[in-house]
Amino acid sequence: MGSSPDSGKDWVAVILAIGIASAINCVTFAVLYDAIASEGPGLSDNATQILTTAFSGIVGVLGGFIGYRAGQINGKRGHETEETEDESDEPDR
Repeated sequence: MGSSPDSGKDWVAVILAIGIASAINCVTFAVLYDAIASEGPGLSDNATQILTTAFSGIVGVLGGFIGYRAGQINGKRGHETEETEDESDEPDR
């Protein structure tokens, strides 16, 4: 994360990812504590659904950020090649 114009967006994404990961850790510890402390069968179906949703959420956020960055890098490369092709000596028809 250097001094590029998009570095602010990178910092926001990192802060959001840390916040979401911290929230997932809190939820995970709370669900596991409830499963250990309760006298029931352990991890309930609702707790399993909560954990599945939370972990898929963080994967979705990180995947979206990585996909955005990849698209941004590939978009710049594609845009540069289009500009060089338009600068040819042939007239437009």
